[in-house]
Amino acid sequence: MKLGIYTDPHYSSQAVTCGVRYNSRSLEKIRRAYRSFALARCDLAVCLGDLIDKEPDHAAEIENLKRIAAVFRASSVPTVCLMGNHDAFAFTQEEFYGILGDACRPRDRALDGKRLVFLDACYFHSGERYRPGDSDWTDSYYPFEEALSAALASSRAEVYVFVHQNLDPAAEPRCRIANAAQVNRILSDSGKVRAVYQGHYHPGCRSVRNGIRFITFPAMCESDDAFFIETL
Repeated sequence: MKLGIYTDPHYSSQAVTCGVRYNSRSLEKIRRAYRSFALARCDLAVCLGDLIDKEPDHAAEIENLKRIAAVFRASSVPTVCLMGNHDAFAFTQEEFYGILGDACRPRDRALDGKRLVFLDACYFHSGERYRPGDSDWTDSYYPFEEALSAALASSRAEVYVFVHQNLDPAAEPRCRIANAAQVNRILSDSGKVRAVYQGHYHPGCRSVRNGIRFITFPAMCESDDAFFIETL
């Protein structure tokens, strides 16, 4: 199975933000990524979140997301898209996937004898979900530990996990999920998880812990070729 993976385009009308994010270039980078995914005959494209960045008004954010949705629809490669903190600070889930299309929702699935599991950590440690207007990206939490444990126990296949925020202890502390240690223990105890794919920490990093590969991809908005093809 081949997956096309990218993260953190932060697409907006602004030429540069934070000194290193070339936001307005990201739409063309997404188009380039999908051309590469199609040529490689990827089975699925996965965006690990932060498709968009903040605009002065919400109408502009909607228009930006519609432009990205048009790229998804034009491609022969189907897309699954996690919400990142920037997406959740601008859109509700209903509005986000209403624009992108319901097929982009990150539902767990089985492909080629492997199980893909998508985690949503767009929650504060209080258990409240991010909402439009929120802004504290340093506070993230995964509130579904019991459900994850049950899902892994029921799987007979090897498992690959996808999440926007970071479970890898090698990532910068403020980018890590508050209960990452507990979640990682569930992943390790299952004996089935082979890799965890993440975004959010823009430089990217890689490590191996308890036999699980942790791969954090670098941000698309900060590099010309930050899209990747993974063969599982």
